[in-house]
Amino acid sequence: MDWHKCGQSFIQIVEDQSFTKAATNLYTSSSSLSKHINWLEEQLGVQLLQRTTRKLDLTVEGEYFYEQAKLLLNDWEDLKEKVRSQSNEPRGILTIGISVIFSNLYIAPLLPSLLALYPELKINVRTLTYPLLHNVDHLDLYFSHKSPDFFSVNMDHHVIGQAYLKMFASPDYLLKNGTPKTLEDLSTHNCLMSTGSDSPHAWEFEKGGSIQVTGNFMSDNSSTLVKAAVAGLGIVFTSPLAFNDELEGALVPVLPEHHSRAWTIYAYYPKLKTLPFKTQSFLNYVEDKLRSALK
Repeated sequence: MDWHKCGQSFIQIVEDQSFTKAATNLYTSSSSLSKHINWLEEQLGVQLLQRTTRKLDLTVEGEYFYEQAKLLLNDWEDLKEKVRSQSNEPRGILTIGISVIFSNLYIAPLLPSLLALYPELKINVRTLTYPLLHNVDHLDLYFSHKSPDFFSVNMDHHVIGQAYLKMFASPDYLLKNGTPKTLEDLSTHNCLMSTGSDSPHAWEFEKGGSIQVTGNFMSDNSSTLVKAAVAGLGIVFTSPLAFNDELEGALVPVLPEHHSRAWTIYAYYPKLKTLPFKTQSFLNYVEDKLRSALK
């Protein structure tokens, strides 16, 4: 047992409000975390947590210990990151939060190549929904199209880039059904619709406005929509990042001069003295990939 490891476990438990979730995020077991908390309480001679079957409450001593331990561990992490940055090799666990649709469209497709590039890095993705009902300050990164005033003042942000949607279909589908020449032609085609959007039947374009579409297939998962398009079911309106190089040629652009209105992709992270090297490396990679794919 040591103060650093047990203190880290305590902080994770408090922020996750669950031994089970904290164990998952720390790649350990709930029983190990219980031993860490018991060790801390024995060493300090006070009770830090009041545990019930439904929730965890901090004692007065536990709240004070959490605040001070958080400061100390942040300073320790700052020191480690300054040393690690000299090796030019990001490592450790990176916890990122992201919405389901946004993850499927923009972030998830980038992760396999990122992990191949940085084998010492581990990524823990948490899918979150709006409105955010819990604190995101303890995440290493949070990706969102929400503007900075939506988030806590404890979060810094970085603009990753601009995003938009474009139309794609399989060559077989276009051979059988013809290729649309104008946006109005979409009314005669089977359009694959995303229920993750506010108006699945209305495709919004930067030039051309709102176009009503119909089709016999819809899903809240962009990967499913892409697979349906590859199978020749219809036209999909999605991010260029939603399919990887393995599908090159399986889908071709439809009306490539038209795309949705662009919106800003933000990356949010806790305010720290030094941005962790693993976080900076991840940001640099994602920003570079998005810029090249969405230009």
